[in-house]
Amino acid sequence: MSDFLENVKQLFEMYLTKAADISGSIGSFVLHFGVIAELYTLLVRWVFPILAVTIFLRCILPLLQDRKRNAAWGYLNITDGTRIPLRHWENSIGRSNFCDIVIKVHFVSRNHAVLTFRHGAWSIAEINSKNGVQVNGVKIEKPETVQYGDIISLGGVEMELVQADKEPMEVAQQNDTARYVSSRGDIKPGTTFLLILLMQILGGLQICFSKGAELNPAVPVTFLFFILTECFHYIIMRWCSRKRFEPELLCYLLCGLSLLIVASAAPDSIFKQFAAILLGLAVYTALDLIIRDLGRAGKLKYLLAASALLLLILNLTIGETRFGAKRWIDLGLISFQPSEFVKIAFVMAGAATLDRLLTTRNMTAFIGFSAACIGALILMRDFGNVLVFFATFIVIAFMRSGDVRTIALTSAGAVLGGIAVVSFMPYIASRFAAWGNVWEYADTSGYQQTRTMIAAASGGLLGVGGGNGYLANIAAAHTDLVFGMLCEEWGLLVALTAVLIVVFFASYAVFLTKDCRSSFYAIVACGAASIFLLQTTLNVLGSVDILPLTGITFPFVSHGGSSMIASWGLLALIKSADERITPGKRTISGEGD
Repeated sequence: MSDFLENVKQLFEMYLTKAADISGSIGSFVLHFGVIAELYTLLVRWVFPILAVTIFLRCILPLLQDRKRNAAWGYLNITDGTRIPLRHWENSIGRSNFCDIVIKVHFVSRNHAVLTFRHGAWSIAEINSKNGVQVNGVKIEKPETVQYGDIISLGGVEMELVQADKEPMEVAQQNDTARYVSSRGDIKPGTTFLLILLMQILGGLQICFSKGAELNPAVPVTFLFFILTECFHYIIMRWCSRKRFEPELLCYLLCGLSLLIVASAAPDSIFKQFAAILLGLAVYTALDLIIRDLGRAGKLKYLLAASALLLLILNLTIGETRFGAKRWIDLGLISFQPSEFVKIAFVMAGAATLDRLLTTRNMTAFIGFSAACIGALILMRDFGNVLVFFATFIVIAFMRSGDVRTIALTSAGAVLGGIAVVSFMPYIASRFAAWGNVWEYADTSGYQQTRTMIAAASGGLLGVGGGNGYLANIAAAHTDLVFGMLCEEWGLLVALTAVLIVVFFASYAVFLTKDCRSSFYAIVACGAASIFLLQTTLNVLGSVDILPLTGITFPFVSHGGSSMIASWGLLALIKSADERITPGKRTISGEGD
C-alpha cells in the first residue's frame, strides 16, 4: 500500500513539473484559481442556506407580533351604559357574531347597518334590515350623515355617537412607535438588510468564480448596480419612516436569487432583469402612495380595469404566439405579457368598501369584468393564467358575498369548462397525458420535468454551487423550471426558503385583514396574496410533475420583466392593508368604491 501511495506521489509531482514547464506562470495561475474557486464554492454552499433561513426568520417574526390597538375613531354609548369603541373606518352592526359591533337583540337583524367614517365625518347605511335605522327619531331611506351626539336607533336599541378622546391616528402612531422601538432592540431591520447584501455579494462572486474566463462582464456590473439600488431604496424608505420594511427585505432576497438564476442560465439577459426590478420598485412606490388614500384607490381601480381590457384587446389583435400561447406583445425593443399587468387591475376591480358590499350584493360588474378577462385568456390559450384568475375570482367573490352556494355552482361550471378544454384542445391534452407519467415521456413531453427532478435531486440540501448546474442548459430553466435551478445550484434549503417567503406573504395578508380599516384593503391584500400563492404552487409543483406544467412564473424569482413588475405591484396591494406602515399619513378621503 505504501508503494502505491509513493507512486501516486511521484506521478503527481511529475505532473506538476510538466505543467509548470509547459504552461509557465499562466498554468500556475489557472491551477491556483481553480483551487481557490473550489474552496470558495464549498464555503458558499454552507453559508448561503444559513443566511437565507436567518434572513427569513428575522423578517417574519417582527411582522407576526401582537398588533392589538387601543386607538378608537369614536364610541357608541348604549342606553344600558355600555360603551363600544369604533376601531375601523367601516363598522358593521348586527346580531351576527361576524359583525364588528354585535347586538344580541331579537329585533336587530343579523346584518343591520354599517357605520362609516369618511371625509372626516360619520355616516350610517341600512342593509335591508327588518326594522330599519333611525337617526334622532327619523327613519333613514339612504346613507345618512351622523353628528356627534346624535342618537341612532336599530330595532329599538338606542345608542349615542360620541367623539374619541384623542385623534385615533395620534394614538395609533404612539402605540406603533412604542412597539417598533421595543422590537428594534430584538431584531433590527438594518442588520437583516446587511445580511441580505452579504448573501448577494457571496452569490455574485460565486457566479464569477464558476464562469471564469466565460464570465459575461454584465454580470458583476449588474450586481454592483443592484446592490447600490437596494441601498438607495432602503435609505429613502427608512428616511420616510417606513416602520415595517420586512416584506420589502424579503423581496430583495427573492430578487437577488432571480439575478443569480439569470446570471447562470441567461447572462445576456441579466441587465434586462435588473431593469425590470427597477421598474417594479417604481410601480410599487407609485401604487403605495396612491392607494393610501381610499378615494384615490377607488378611482384608480376603474382606470386600471379599463386599461386592462384595452391591453387584452390589443393582445388578441396584435399579440405574438410563443410556445402555443398568444400572450406576448412585441414592440421591437421590448416585449411584454399584458396578462401579468392585468392581475393588478383584476384584484383592484374586485375590491369594495364595506357599505357597498353589504348594501349591493349584485356583483354583475365584477363578474362581467372577470368573464372578459378569463375569456380573453382562453382565446390566447394562456390556460395557466386562466386557472390563476379564476381561483382569485373565487377568493374575491367569497369575500364580497359569502355566498358559498353560488360560488360552488360557479366552480362546478368552471370544472366542466376545463374538461371540455382538455378534451377538444390537443395541446392542453398532451400536457395532461404526460402528467404523473413524465418518465414514460422522458425524451418528449416529459423532457423538462424529468431533467428538473434529476437536477433538483443532484443538488441535495446545499446545492452544487451557483453556475455549476446542468439544468441551466435546458429550455425555460430560468422561468418555468426555476425551482429546479434553485434546488440544483443553491440547494433545497434555499429553494424551500424562497417558497416559504411566498407562503408567508399569503399568511401575512390574512393576518392583516382582522385589523383593516376598510374591507377594500382586506380584499386587495387577500386577492394579491392568492395570486402569489397560486403561481408559486403551479410553478413549483408543475416543474416536479405533481401538477401539470403550465408555464406560470415564480413571483420575484423567475426570469421575466412583466412578471417582476407585476409582482412588485401586487406586493403594494398587500402592504396597503398594513396600518402600521405610516401612522398619521394614511388619509381617508374619497368614496373608495
